[in-house]
Amino acid sequence: MNPIFLESVEYDPFARGYNCQLPYPNHPKGCPNFPKCIKKRPDFRTIAMSYKWFAVIEEFDLKRHAEKMKTKLPHWSDRQCRNLMYWQGGVRSRLLKKAKSIADNNPESIILDIPEACGVEVFKTMAKVGIILERKPDTVRKVMIVGIKISTPIFLEIEQ
Repeated sequence: MNPIFLESVEYDPFARGYNCQLPYPNHPKGCPNFPKCIKKRPDFRTIAMSYKWFAVIEEFDLKRHAEKMKTKLPHWSDRQCRNLMYWQGGVRSRLLKKAKSIADNNPESIILDIPEACGVEVFKTMAKVGIILERKPDTVRKVMIVGIKISTPIFLEIEQ
Protein backbone atom coordinates (compact mmCIF):
# COMPACT_ATOMS: atom_id res chain seq x y z
CA MET A 1 0.00 0.00 0.00
CA ASN A 2 1.35 3.43 -0.95
CA PRO A 3 1.77 6.22 1.61
CA ILE A 4 -1.43 8.12 2.31
CA PHE A 5 -1.39 11.89 2.66
CA LEU A 6 -3.04 12.95 5.91
CA GLU A 7 -4.90 16.22 5.51
CA SER A 8 -5.15 16.33 9.29
CA VAL A 9 -3.93 14.23 12.18
CA GLU A 10 -6.13 13.65 15.22
CA TYR A 11 -4.35 14.49 18.46
CA ASP A 12 -5.46 13.92 22.02
CA PRO A 13 -3.13 14.99 24.84
CA PHE A 14 -4.76 12.41 27.12
CA ALA A 15 -4.15 9.64 24.57
CA ARG A 16 -0.39 10.02 24.88
CA GLY A 17 0.32 6.83 26.76
CA TYR A 18 -3.30 6.11 27.75
CA ASN A 19 -3.55 2.93 25.64
CA CYS A 20 -0.13 1.88 26.90
CA GLN A 21 -1.52 1.64 30.42
CA LEU A 22 -4.54 -0.51 29.57
CA PRO A 23 -4.30 -3.99 31.09
CA TYR A 24 -3.98 -7.07 28.88
CA PRO A 25 -3.26 -10.73 29.66
CA ASN A 26 -0.27 -11.15 31.96
CA HIS A 27 0.24 -7.35 32.04
CA PRO A 28 -2.26 -5.87 34.52
CA LYS A 29 -0.54 -2.46 34.36
CA GLY A 30 -0.31 -2.39 30.56
CA CYS A 31 2.80 -2.28 28.43
CA PRO A 32 6.00 -3.02 30.32
CA ASN A 33 7.79 -0.39 28.18
CA PHE A 34 5.61 2.42 29.55
CA PRO A 35 6.65 5.21 30.10
CA LYS A 36 10.13 4.68 28.57
CA CYS A 37 8.94 4.74 24.95
CA ILE A 38 6.92 7.94 25.47
CA LYS A 39 9.93 9.74 26.89
CA LYS A 40 11.90 8.88 23.72
CA ARG A 41 9.26 10.30 21.37
CA PRO A 42 8.13 13.87 20.73
CA ASP A 43 4.71 15.16 21.66
CA PHE A 44 2.93 15.62 18.33
CA ARG A 45 1.86 19.17 19.25
CA THR A 46 5.48 20.31 19.29
CA ILE A 47 6.21 19.15 15.72
CA ALA A 48 2.84 19.14 13.92
CA MET A 49 3.09 22.42 12.02
CA SER A 50 6.56 21.82 10.57
CA TYR A 51 5.66 18.78 8.47
CA LYS A 52 3.30 17.29 5.91
CA TRP A 53 2.15 13.94 7.27
CA PHE A 54 1.84 10.60 5.51
CA ALA A 55 0.60 7.28 6.87
CA VAL A 56 2.55 4.18 5.92
CA ILE A 57 0.70 0.90 6.39
CA GLU A 58 1.72 -2.74 6.52
CA GLU A 59 -1.05 -5.31 6.40
CA PHE A 60 -0.80 -8.77 7.90
CA ASP A 61 -3.28 -11.63 7.57
CA LEU A 62 -3.52 -12.64 11.21
CA LYS A 63 -6.36 -15.09 10.57
CA ARG A 64 -4.27 -17.05 8.07
CA HIS A 65 -1.25 -16.94 10.37
CA ALA A 66 -3.36 -18.31 13.26
CA GLU A 67 -4.69 -21.09 11.03
CA LYS A 68 -1.14 -22.07 10.06
CA MET A 69 -0.04 -22.05 13.69
CA LYS A 70 -3.07 -24.20 14.66
CA THR A 71 -2.08 -26.73 11.97
CA LYS A 72 1.50 -26.86 13.27
CA LEU A 73 0.49 -26.82 16.95
CA PRO A 74 -3.05 -28.28 17.24
CA HIS A 75 -2.96 -28.20 21.04
CA TRP A 76 -2.62 -24.39 21.06
CA SER A 77 -5.58 -22.10 21.75
CA ASP A 78 -6.66 -19.41 19.28
CA ARG A 79 -5.16 -16.80 21.60
CA GLN A 80 -1.79 -18.55 21.53
CA CYS A 81 -1.93 -18.84 17.74
CA ARG A 82 -2.58 -15.09 17.42
CA ASN A 83 0.05 -14.04 19.97
CA LEU A 84 1.87 -11.00 18.61
CA MET A 85 5.18 -12.32 19.90
CA TYR A 86 5.24 -14.64 16.86
CA TRP A 87 4.39 -12.16 14.12
CA GLN A 88 4.63 -8.50 15.17
CA GLY A 89 8.43 -8.20 14.86
CA GLY A 90 8.43 -9.13 11.17
CA VAL A 91 5.47 -6.84 10.40
CA ARG A 92 7.06 -3.89 12.24
CA SER A 93 10.36 -4.54 10.45
CA ARG A 94 8.70 -4.43 7.00
CA LEU A 95 6.74 -1.32 7.99
CA LEU A 96 9.84 0.47 9.26
CA LYS A 97 11.66 -0.39 6.03
CA LYS A 98 8.83 1.27 4.04
CA ALA A 99 8.86 4.33 6.28
CA LYS A 100 12.65 4.64 6.07
CA SER A 101 12.59 4.43 2.28
CA ILE A 102 10.40 7.55 2.27
CA ALA A 103 12.39 9.32 4.98
CA ASP A 104 15.73 8.56 3.30
CA ASN A 105 14.53 10.31 0.12
CA ASN A 106 13.28 13.39 1.96
CA PRO A 107 15.76 15.49 3.95
CA GLU A 108 14.78 16.47 7.49
CA SER A 109 11.92 13.99 7.65
CA ILE A 110 10.74 12.29 10.81
CA ILE A 111 9.23 8.86 11.45
CA LEU A 112 6.67 8.38 14.18
CA ASP A 113 7.17 4.65 14.64
CA ILE A 114 4.70 4.49 17.54
CA PRO A 115 2.35 7.40 16.77
CA GLU A 116 0.21 6.71 19.83
CA ALA A 117 3.22 7.46 22.03
CA CYS A 118 3.27 10.94 20.43
CA GLY A 119 -0.44 11.52 21.22
CA VAL A 120 -1.76 10.68 17.74
CA GLU A 121 -5.22 9.10 17.72
CA VAL A 122 -4.39 6.57 15.00
CA PHE A 123 -7.87 5.02 14.76
CA LYS A 124 -9.57 8.41 14.22
CA THR A 125 -6.80 9.71 11.93
CA MET A 126 -7.00 6.67 9.65
CA ALA A 127 -10.82 6.69 9.63
CA LYS A 128 -10.66 10.22 8.15
CA VAL A 129 -8.88 8.78 5.09
CA GLY A 130 -11.25 5.82 4.80
CA ILE A 131 -9.16 3.16 6.52
CA ILE A 132 -10.96 1.54 9.40
CA LEU A 133 -8.70 -0.09 11.96
CA GLU A 134 -10.21 -2.80 14.11
CA ARG A 135 -9.43 -3.57 17.75
CA LYS A 136 -9.42 -7.37 17.25
CA PRO A 137 -8.85 -7.82 13.51
CA ASP A 138 -8.37 -10.77 11.22
CA THR A 139 -6.26 -8.50 9.02
CA VAL A 140 -3.89 -6.34 11.06
CA ARG A 141 -2.96 -2.91 9.72
CA LYS A 142 0.10 -1.48 11.47
CA VAL A 143 0.66 2.25 10.94
CA MET A 144 3.67 4.51 11.13
CA ILE A 145 3.51 8.18 10.25
CA VAL A 146 6.19 9.98 8.28
CA GLY A 147 6.54 13.74 8.47
CA ILE A 148 8.21 15.53 5.58
CA LYS A 149 9.51 19.06 6.19
CA ILE A 150 7.20 21.52 4.51
CA SER A 151 10.05 23.38 2.81
CA THR A 152 11.36 20.31 0.90
CA PRO A 153 10.12 18.61 -2.29
CA ILE A 154 8.42 15.29 -1.56
CA PHE A 155 9.48 11.89 -2.94
CA LEU A 156 7.12 9.02 -2.05
CA GLU A 157 8.40 5.95 -3.88
CA ILE A 158 8.74 2.97 -1.61
CA GLU A 159 11.53 0.54 -2.34
CA GLN A 160 10.12 -2.99 -2.42
